[in-house]
Amino acid sequence: MKNNKTVIIAEAGVNHNGSLQNAYKLIDVAANCKADYIKFQIVDASVISTNAKKAKYQIDKKNKTESQFSMIKKLEMNWFKIHPLLIKKCKKKNIRFLTSIFDTGWINEIKKLNLDYIKIPSGEINNYPLLKSVANLNKKVLLSTGASKILEIKDAIDFLFKNGLKKKILL
Repeated sequence: MKNNKTVIIAEAGVNHNGSLQNAYKLIDVAANCKADYIKFQIVDASVISTNAKKAKYQIDKKNKTESQFSMIKKLEMNWFKIHPLLIKKCKKKNIRFLTSIFDTGWINEIKKLNLDYIKIPSGEINNYPLLKSVANLNKKVLLSTGASKILEIKDAIDFLFKNGLKKKILL
């Protein structure tokens, strides 16, 4: 990202609802809006307790008893297969691809994608095993801080650098 230009990141997140076609549509919309990047999230129900409850904002009026696990399970895609397809579509539409990573199990996949930035969500700023794995990749980092206190941000930055990160961190 250049210092003299505001960079727009379109948040696709999980709004694809588990559908590759929806993901393609999100890329089309973001590119048509002239966003510089589009960011998805790797959703992996295997790291969620089957008893986890949804946050208040996630509760669907039609299905109030659905668990967090069940909801996330519906959003999963075969990311090993899907990432290259999304990246190809992004290149065709002249928009860059990003994805948020929530756990260390996806580090090798992210490494293979050779992305401009490794995106760490704000909820993972204290996930030191993840931060250590990201630092070892030695790629530029986008560190979200929305849910964080100043000390947590400082600690995460210090930890990344102490664990081998030599690239810049954008907050």
